[in-house]
Amino acid sequence: MAGARGLALKRPSTNSKFGVGARPTTEMLEAIHQHASLASCSKTLFSICVVGGGFSGVASAIACLTRIKTPFRLTIIDPNPVLGQGIAYGGHHALHLLNARTRDLSVRAHQPGDFLNWVFRQLDQGENHADLHEALAHTFLPRQLFGEYVRQRLREAVERRPDVAFTVVLGTAKACVAEHTHYRVISDGYEPIIANVVVLATGYGPQPSPSSNALSPFQIPPSDRTAKAVSMALIGSGLTMVDVLLAARRDGFKGNAIVISRRGQLPRAHAPKGVIPQSVTLPRFSRVSMFSAATRIACEMAQQAGTPWQAIINGLRPHLQEFWQELATEEQARFLRHLRPFWDAHRHRLPIELHGQLMKEFRDGCAVLIRGSVIEVARKNARFRLAVAKRGSSRPEVIDTDIAFDCSGFRPDVDQPLIRTLFSQNLAHADAHRLGIVVEQTGQVIGKSGKSSHGLFAIGPLCQGTLWEITAVPEIVSQADQAAIGIEELRRQTSAELCS
Repeated sequence: MAGARGLALKRPSTNSKFGVGARPTTEMLEAIHQHASLASCSKTLFSICVVGGGFSGVASAIACLTRIKTPFRLTIIDPNPVLGQGIAYGGHHALHLLNARTRDLSVRAHQPGDFLNWVFRQLDQGENHADLHEALAHTFLPRQLFGEYVRQRLREAVERRPDVAFTVVLGTAKACVAEHTHYRVISDGYEPIIANVVVLATGYGPQPSPSSNALSPFQIPPSDRTAKAVSMALIGSGLTMVDVLLAARRDGFKGNAIVISRRGQLPRAHAPKGVIPQSVTLPRFSRVSMFSAATRIACEMAQQAGTPWQAIINGLRPHLQEFWQELATEEQARFLRHLRPFWDAHRHRLPIELHGQLMKEFRDGCAVLIRGSVIEVARKNARFRLAVAKRGSSRPEVIDTDIAFDCSGFRPDVDQPLIRTLFSQNLAHADAHRLGIVVEQTGQVIGKSGKSSHGLFAIGPLCQGTLWEITAVPEIVSQADQAAIGIEELRRQTSAELCS
């Protein structure tokens, strides 16, 4: 066990509080003793178990530590010893940049610009350079730096709460069983966690190997193999494709890249400088085709008035959850089939510098874009053979490459054992599109009966099928804060019942 105030880390002692190996200091040892005395009585405390230690999980933990003012027990379960990282902010390449400006990110609800202020303090050294602050506001910084910021904010939140018994379990939650007034969360190799509240913050969950038989974006070949490759196929044309392609170039890949996409939409660029979201009032539409047309017209009118179209898209974000929920299931499905690639290309944008590098790839002939679908991927020795149905062609074309990556994106795994146990108890059920589970806007999980499952919440991407716009930092932080408010109310109710 190692850690700082209020923390027990269940794993070998070489791991420090937030996954960085370190020798325990005198202060840390004193904190461990403080935690030991607190943990001895923690079984009587209101208990919260957060399943998932990526951004959604850490945002949930910080929100609970902020909103709940009385002592409680908080446990995070995640196999990764480095909290706050997850798929998004771990970064398999140190030079992967954020796709949002520094000014637009914060892990603290109601404190916009917190990441900007944190970075500024790291660099300014108390000299108060206003020009530096302004320049940083519009900068796209490395994802790993944002991950470090998130971990520090969690560390600070824990240290401010010596009355909270905080434990990290380095494992994978396999089951969650409802037992009268609490839940029993079972993880591999550890005693079950007994909790009054369970927060599902698994993000996209453990990603299975691509069904296409190509490599996943995280199955990075040895750098010498990448450097020797003459050709590379990339299935999908979104942000993941850009990450993989540009990382391969940094690792010495000088061959040709073949990008295969059904719609052929590449990510657009952010505006040259951060734009203020343009408030947009659109009529209530029952059909996504009408919404698409109205959005396009609004963007064109903004451009004519000298406002970047990105301001319109940004202005729509606060209304997207409500719009999505008002659509009939058939219209949502129509959006996913036909409009999603176009929306994603404009909504999930690239820093201008990266967008310029991507466009240069295609201008110089180093990369080609094929509009079509991959029917099959076969591995032959160390190479890949793809059968591709090009748009407008009646016969599949065979493409042989040295390396092939499936960059078609991530989706929450609703078939993981943890979620299946909730389904089997009717505590949760998948949304109509199997993008996640059905929830209220606050993250409260809805059971199969249509009623909320008491003390069960889901945060972040697991809610995408219900809320749609819930995969980016501002929306996740807001939802985590709303959930924490609801959890505090549950704590009050529980306390009142025990005292009555």
